[in-house]
Amino acid sequence: MICRMASMDPFRDEARNRGVPEEEVERWLGTVRPCATLDSTDDHADGPPAGRVGGPPPLPDGVPAPTKPFLAVVDLAAVPADATDLPLPPDGTLLFFADTEDPGPGEDWFQVVYVPAGTPVSTTDSGAGESYPVADLRLKVEPSLPNRVSSTEEFPHGFELGSVWWKTCSRIQDGGIVELGGYPWVWNWDPVADHDHDPDDDWVLLASINGKRLSEGDDLGLINWVVPRADLAARRFDRVEAYYDQAG
Repeated sequence: MICRMASMDPFRDEARNRGVPEEEVERWLGTVRPCATLDSTDDHADGPPAGRVGGPPPLPDGVPAPTKPFLAVVDLAAVPADATDLPLPPDGTLLFFADTEDPGPGEDWFQVVYVPAGTPVSTTDSGAGESYPVADLRLKVEPSLPNRVSSTEEFPHGFELGSVWWKTCSRIQDGGIVELGGYPWVWNWDPVADHDHDPDDDWVLLASINGKRLSEGDDLGLINWVVPRADLAARRFDRVEAYYDQAG
């Protein structure tokens, strides 16, 4: 699959209408990150199958299921190398578990499990309560930009550019139940920047799971999974942290 992202013309047009200098707009667009969005809707019908939501988790034989509800599994072999700028494993699966009824603080409410390729697995109902509708997920590569930023010396209109993306992103990307990579969508706090993370560790967004899409309309928020880039490259999924954000 070749990474062909949508036109950014709606963003350019809105920024131009707000008087943001063209040169600054183009420099800002140079910060676009690709993200892999996985969804079950018709908008993703042409993408390759890349995972599923709901149902029993495909865990290694003999490994007990986490005591949190199973949300989604992603087939990393179906995620093209250029779909994100993350050092993801080239194959294997990632399983996401979380209890959105009690999202934090601490690590008791979430878990990420990486299953290397070739590992024998079986599917067993975890019995962890919440059960989400089963749906296969298809992948599309989309552009991502920050929607909450501050103005800086490099980007004097940074606040305005974040607002432009807030307004125009729905005309540029479809989004998905699961998104890998890119920038976090921020309602109240940034899961990468607004927590006590050592900036030298280069924390990045691993994934976001859209609770509203996952549960077919219930008023749930976003689960954002973040990790230091070097730990992701080293397959240190025990270093993943998760944060819950909700509109309002």
